[in-house]
Parts: sequence; C-alpha cells; structure tokens
Amino acid sequence: MNTSWMPKVSIVIPVYNGTNYMREAIDSALSQTYSNIEVIVVNDGSTDNGETESVALEYGDKIKYYRKENGGVSSALNYGIERMTGEYFSWLSHDDVYSPEKIQRQIESLFSCGETNAIALCAHYFIDAASNRLSKQAPKRFRNGLHNWNEVLLELLTNGAFSGCALLLPRKVFDELGDFNEDLRFSQDYLMWMSIFLNGYKLVYNDHEDIYSRIHGKQLTQRGQELFKKDSVTIGSILIPQIARVSDKKDNFLYLFAKRNAMRGVPAVVNECIKTARSYKLFNTKHIIVLKLGLLYSKVRPLLRTLYYKFIVRAK
Repeated sequence: MNTSWMPKVSIVIPVYNGTNYMREAIDSALSQTYSNIEVIVVNDGSTDNGETESVALEYGDKIKYYRKENGGVSSALNYGIERMTGEYFSWLSHDDVYSPEKIQRQIESLFSCGETNAIALCAHYFIDAASNRLSKQAPKRFRNGLHNWNEVLLELLTNGAFSGCALLLPRKVFDELGDFNEDLRFSQDYLMWMSIFLNGYKLVYNDHEDIYSRIHGKQLTQRGQELFKKDSVTIGSILIPQIARVSDKKDNFLYLFAKRNAMRGVPAVVNECIKTARSYKLFNTKHIIVLKLGLLYSKVRPLLRTLYYKFIVRAK
C-alpha cells in the first residue's frame, strides 16, 4: 500500500427498516484494511418503532449516524454526501457486504492508473438472505485496468448499470455534476453513472469480488417495473440530448439507448430518440424497424412468460 497517498474515504450506508442485515453491512465497513475512512449511516425515516436507530446507536462514535424524514434512496445518499468529509465516496447498501480489502484495493487501483478524473469499479458476487454465496454469477464487466469514457458508456448501454456499491467515486463528481436525482425512486444510479462517463471520466477496473450483493424477497428491484418505466422517461429527458451529441454512425450510442428502452417497453423514450436522431442523421430505416419490433416484443413478453409458466413449468 502506497502510504504517500491515502485520501479519506466516506462510506455512506442508507437504511430504511434495516435491522435484518444492517449490522453485517456496518461491520464490513468498519473492518476495512484501509484505515482512513469514515462510516456514515443515514436512517431514511424508518418506521420500525426505533429498531433501526437502536442498532445504529450501538456503534457509538465508531460511525456518524443521522436520521431524516423518508425520501428514498437518492435523498438518503445525498444527505450523506452533504455531510461527508472524505475525498472519495463509497456507497454501501444496508443489505450488502464489503470484503475487508474493498477500499484498499480501489485506492491502490486509482493511484496506479495516475488519473485524477477516474472512478474505480470492482467485481461482485451474489449472496442469499443467510449470506451464503449463490451459484448465480455476476458478470465481469471489463478487463483489468483503465478504460476510456466511450468504452464504459458502451458497456452501460449494452448491459445496464453497475452495482453502485462496487464503485469508488471522487467527491468532486458531485460538485461538478450534482447529487443523485431525487425524482427517481428506482434508477438514480443508472442516471448518475451515465452522466459521469458522458462527462469524460475514465474507469479503472479490478476483478476482485469485493462486494457481496444480497438477493432477497423484500428488494425494490423485484417489484419495481412501473417505477422503472417512470424513471426511464425522466432519465430520457435528461440524457437524450447529451447522448446524441457524442453519437455518430460508428459509435451510435443514441441507437443503443433507444434499443434498450424499446426492449423494456418505454415507447415515450424510444419516440423521443427517433425524433432527436433526425437532426443528427443517426437512424436509418433498419434502426427504426428494430426499435418498433423491440417495442412489440416488450408487449408480448409478459404473455409469453405467463404461457411458459402455465403450460411448460407446471407440466414438468
């Protein structure tokens, strides 16, 4: 570990009714091999008769604890960011876990790459409600090393958002781009990551699995399709002009963004992409046909899934 550069890292843990897993999350933050950290727990208006607060208060001055009115994950993250004193920000969901080396390895990666406008990303794996490793494998998103903004943007548009807890961001990102969008209840992370790389930041990747991402029955991601579509429209209104400006026929990011929204059944975003593309001459007839077919598929996919489970799965 290079001791000449040890910037302070703020680990922000937003929590809502989190007594089921938050001890494990806080303990993993406090157990980092990297010493220059602060741990900030933000209670986002929990309604569990003070149980979440009671757990947090057990840690005393080992953590910084705040309670606020409920406003969603974005508002809790922003609350923590406003109060952090570190040069770097690391998000830890209350139901996820860090490896002991998570922060140290990412600081070392940033030091080695020598880039001031870079963020760090590590690999992760999935655990169940009892913290057992699942057979489901998280994809390794990149080769190890430094990657330019356009390469990262292509990955985001093709394969979706990174695990927010797998990132380490310089505090100046929020000074330059603003905080997480509090109008978004489901996809605030995707908008932030897209904005970061549209503004030219680079990414340094290491394939150590330093995040253990928990999958359990109470997660928003398992019941949030309508929220996702609503968020997608908001994100589209913000990102479409920016994406169009950096797109060309070789790197047609706008088409990839439209295609992603078509497959997820968000016609308002697809139509706005088509409208914008006319000014930049980015879409041809084939592009339009593929997008229309994608929207059609998004409508029939729920029916196909219902038929599959009704006639195939039950028949086994």
